Amino acid sequence: MSMKRSIAQKTFSGLTLAAALILAAPETHSAVKGSTPPTTTGSGQTGKAPAGNVTAPQGTPTREVQEIEVKMDSYKTGPNITAEDKANNSKVKREVLNGTFDLRELCRLALDKHWSELSAAEQSNFVALMTDLLETKAIFSKEHTKTQGKAYTVQYLGDTYSNEKTRAKTRTKVVVPKENVKVDIEYKMKKDAQGWKVYDVVVDDASLVENYRFQFDSIIAKNGYPELVRRMQNKLKELRSGQTT
Repeated sequence: MSMKRSIAQKTFSGLTLAAALILAAPETHSAVKGSTPPTTTGSGQTGKAPAGNVTAPQGTPTREVQEIEVKMDSYKTGPNITAEDKANNSKVKREVLNGTFDLRELCRLALDKHWSELSAAEQSNFVALMTDLLETKAIFSKEHTKTQGKAYTVQYLGDTYSNEKTRAKTRTKVVVPKENVKVDIEYKMKKDAQGWKVYDVVVDDASLVENYRFQFDSIIAKNGYPELVRRMQNKLKELRSGQTT
């Protein structure tokens, strides 16, 4: 299997019902030195970040993606991590998922037409269930790439705004020099009172939300919404008990 395909599959593997998430740019702590990522305004005009700027300006979508790296600094990997390390890893993962991702928006888009058919309580319960699943099973890129021993760099290619700058797409490119692999990763983001939040991740044109939507709709169309919830609850029990799928 090629490294490029492996990265893509890691992004969308892990749950039989839902894809895992790449939550951090692997093995990088800044934009590529010397790179000047473009920024696109709501009017479609394109500008340049200051020459030599490695960290994106505060309050921009790119900066929020880069901040995931900061949150990941205390995340431990390797065969000899302690119980304390594992507890800290769970805490970090929970903080990243709830602080960086808009999981309610992700769920709304993933359920598509079925979302409006749910009561407010059902919607909240679904988001909580999805959050529990992702906290348990979502794959940090750091977890994957550390075990692979591959050197990665990430190029931050700028932000494109829409909807009066309340929505944005942040483009990045993950480069694996030893494998001669380049993977395009796009973060779709929404601005709320706390700042920019990710609600979809697109890896080489493969969308996380679209992957969810296809799987969820297939189950609901054939067996109904309660069956989707039942399967997700069972999957969560399996994961928490340490069983493998």
